[in-house]
Amino acid sequence: MLIMNSSQLLYKISNLQYNIRMKEVEYIKALNAGDEFDINLKNAALTLLKEDLALSIESFNSLPAHSFNNSSKDSKKPRWWQSFFNLRASFNKKY
Repeated sequence: MLIMNSSQLLYKISNLQYNIRMKEVEYIKALNAGDEFDINLKNAALTLLKEDLALSIESFNSLPAHSFNNSSKDSKKPRWWQSFFNLRASFNKKY
């Protein structure tokens, strides 16, 4: 099996969802026409597409999430802009 990254899996999932919608339209047309062979063919194709979609979603959900640490490291020395705004706030205090 080919290992895919998250963006490739999302593209595959999106493509499968589109193909399922199109195949459902074809299935409905076959139902309306009453063509038993075409109905069975479209139903089998829909089943395979839905199974592939389920596997793709399962593969996507099993990917580890990136853990980005967005918190800044606390330093003992305040940054210049923090001390500037604190100084300014202290002058604007009303007693």
